[in-house]
Amino acid sequence: MRLDRFPHLEVDAPKAPPTGEEIAAIETAVGVKLPPELLGFLAAANGGKLDYTFEVPTESRPFPLCFYSLYSTRHPYPGRSPAGLILHELEVERRLKGLRPGLLPIAADGGTSVLYVDLAPERHGRIVAYVEGLPDWDGTPEGCFIDLAPSLDEYLAALYLNTVEESKRGG
Repeated sequence: MRLDRFPHLEVDAPKAPPTGEEIAAIETAVGVKLPPELLGFLAAANGGKLDYTFEVPTESRPFPLCFYSLYSTRHPYPGRSPAGLILHELEVERRLKGLRPGLLPIAADGGTSVLYVDLAPERHGRIVAYVEGLPDWDGTPEGCFIDLAPSLDEYLAALYLNTVEESKRGG
């Protein structure tokens, strides 16, 4: 499914849009209303796959990140793990990483790096990532939080397919 506002992006296998009850439960958990751009994104891409790359500028070279596994508002079938459910991931992230208030996990890279929308009043809507230790990047083996974009729309606009044919990749 193509994203209307971002025709260069295609989401694979999205679930149905969130219900009002699901949105209310997330807003209660984070303590704020979700911004319209996040609501629109969830309506189109809820729990799908978004296999595109974002480049983080670093001192040595741009570093590619790919948060392809989008979290869902939909509960899994009975007997299945709640992994990938936004509310479950929020609880896990708070427990494991001691998340500061306002961070809402929305996607993962298939490992332990996670993408968040920052809903804290002074940072409302910024896109932040927890990136697991990258010694080649910054010299530290520990993970860290980094700002990626001022808004979800700007993050989505910057995504590109990581293929050999892309001119960004010298193809």
